Amino acid sequence: MLLLLSCCERLTDFFISQCGLPETRRSWYIYALQTRISMFLSTAGMMLLGCLVATPYQVICFLVGILSLRRRLGGYHAKTPLRCLFLSIGVSILCLSIVNSLVQYSLSILIWILFISLSFAVFNSSPYSHPNCPLTPDELAVSWIKAKHILIWNLFLILLLQIFFANSNCALYCEMGIIAAAISFFVSKFKEVKSS
Repeated sequence: MLLLLSCCERLTDFFISQCGLPETRRSWYIYALQTRISMFLSTAGMMLLGCLVATPYQVICFLVGILSLRRRLGGYHAKTPLRCLFLSIGVSILCLSIVNSLVQYSLSILIWILFISLSFAVFNSSPYSHPNCPLTPDELAVSWIKAKHILIWNLFLILLLQIFFANSNCALYCEMGIIAAAISFFVSKFKEVKSS
């Protein structure tokens, strides 16, 4: 993963020199670029291996739920990109398997209950800024408002999926993605409180 870090450093230096980006945020740019590349690899892995457990459109619904909200909420970050890759793939396969099992045993109401309770908990929680990517109070407030807007839009998406694609259980997969993002957020908040 040192190769990834050195590539990100070179790309960041190139953009700073060519685009006039402020040098003071160099470490933040490197971290952001590294996480974007890691996210792309993780998403590709989650998509490919997730199709072993669920259908492609169910995996896409799960990814829409988790990725759209996770970016704004923040949440648990693995210490290395490789650990992030394996953890992301493991979480997605676990979540997709849970949905399959609950649907098979007609217990999908548990997903709805968990989804609704975690959505309320996210709305009533305070924002979180990851230590590797600290945000100013203004940036944090804007990001938190966007996270709440994304959650509301995801609620509408789930409603549409439930109305038009009820037989495929796509809404449940989208909900499970949101549940995974919310759990990641609360794990980070717990670690922050524990370390304080």
